[in-house]
Amino acid sequence: MATSSASPRGQTGPGTIRIPAPRRASDPPLAPTTPPVRRKRSVVRRLLLVVVVTGLLAALAGAVVNVVVVGRLERIDGAFAGLADRPPEAAGRTFLMVGTRPGVAGPDVPWLEGEQSVEAVMLVEVAPDDRSARVETLPAGSGVEDTAAQERPSAVVAAVETWSGRRVDHLIAVDWDTFARLAATNGADPAYVYGSGPEVQHDYLKQAMEATLHQELRKRPLDLYRALSTTVDGTAVDDDWSVLGMDLLVLELRNLRSLDITYAMAQPG
Repeated sequence: MATSSASPRGQTGPGTIRIPAPRRASDPPLAPTTPPVRRKRSVVRRLLLVVVVTGLLAALAGAVVNVVVVGRLERIDGAFAGLADRPPEAAGRTFLMVGTRPGVAGPDVPWLEGEQSVEAVMLVEVAPDDRSARVETLPAGSGVEDTAAQERPSAVVAAVETWSGRRVDHLIAVDWDTFARLAATNGADPAYVYGSGPEVQHDYLKQAMEATLHQELRKRPLDLYRALSTTVDGTAVDDDWSVLGMDLLVLELRNLRSLDITYAMAQPG
């Protein structure tokens, strides 16, 4: 005789089909289920909110640092005032850098604050791809050093452009102590003898740049801030150079390394 395979009432076993009990009017309402698409959208919105807030905080921090750092820069008035018959614009960028020393070992530079005399006059050429640069010292025979020490800044720019045949994009004056502080901060020997010749100056700048422009600088925002802060404390730039322009320069030169900077004597144009 065949036996029944049905399970006893109230028990379950393999193959048992459970049928939910019918709902009564007194039962509480079922919790609404959230469609998967709606949950996904909610997660995306939260992620977007986090990204936006993080971006705003980073932008705010960058703006504060920008104001604090750039606000300490000394400005050179009228560096390009009244210039005419200038050399044509060329690919890349050319900066006229006047290195100064504290005190009056020579004539006091009239267009800079405090007592400063000229230590060196250099042209800094940045390649069009922003990946290399060339620092060239103008020889004493160019007469530019005397002009820098006695004339207005626009006369210095005019003298350099006439002698070199190259158009100057911006004028920068740097206290030579700035390079010493950069060297000391980054573990290099800061010792320098004022009045040294171009060869010694080039070796010193190369050493300071090797210590400062290392690969890890981009990965260490605090180190980058310290380097910029040290630089601006001893630097003056022409008043035509906008904050945005300086920001773009820092961004564009982010891949420049000390090995890509060469040093030489400038030649007349």
